[in-house]
Amino acid sequence: ELNYKELRIAEIRAGYNNNDVAHCVGISKQAFYNKIAGRTDFKSSEIKKISAFLKLSPEDVNRIFFDGMVN
Repeated sequence: ELNYKELRIAEIRAGYNNNDVAHCVGISKQAFYNKIAGRTDFKSSEIKKISAFLKLSPEDVNRIFFDGMVN
């Protein structure tokens, strides 16, 4: 399950916003908002692009995209 608060923190730290991240992934703003609202899931390829764009550590990726799924 996506931890949107942690994603926003990572975006702010990197100096970006949701629109920047959507553009880096190659999806529309609406598609991105559907993903952060939980209506659709991020694909693994999208997670990889976001991770590289925001320079996320593996721990960040787990906390943001897999929050509560892995103990």
